[in-house]
Amino acid sequence: MAEFMPEPVTAPRGRLSNLREDIHIHAPYNIVRDRLLAISRHGDWLGPHFRDYEADGEALAFTLALPGRNETGRLTVDDSDQFGVRYTRNGAGGEIAEMNWAIHVETAQDVHLTVETVFEPRGGLLGPLLELALLRPQRTQALRDSIWNLKHVIEREHPRQPIV
Repeated sequence: MAEFMPEPVTAPRGRLSNLREDIHIHAPYNIVRDRLLAISRHGDWLGPHFRDYEADGEALAFTLALPGRNETGRLTVDDSDQFGVRYTRNGAGGEIAEMNWAIHVETAQDVHLTVETVFEPRGGLLGPLLELALLRPQRTQALRDSIWNLKHVIEREHPRQPIV
């Protein structure tokens, strides 16, 4: 069961790195979880950095367009945690190893959603400098744009019901 994730869901292994973003959504848990599992509809809310999005069964693929670098994600859905959804790299490779979504129920009508991505940072002589100055901030913005879009899509489709 996912709690408020004080530690990363997956400790970075080897050359892998991670980053995390979160948002509050005014919608019930089941609405948010169902939307995350509906991978054929992710194109409705993924930010502009995510390109060439495709979903097929339990697999999804996309390109994360960053300045001077395109990273691919070829991931498979794992819905075994009732308070989260995990997308893990399948055998097809790609720089993005995982995307983990943890849903924290706050009230019957509110959740806090945390997304953590695990990725292979740029290597080479200038890789660490490019990561720090350019790529990591762009990855962060791509996640922020996407979870903000997700929030708006869900809240527009499922407006809060007045307390009676």
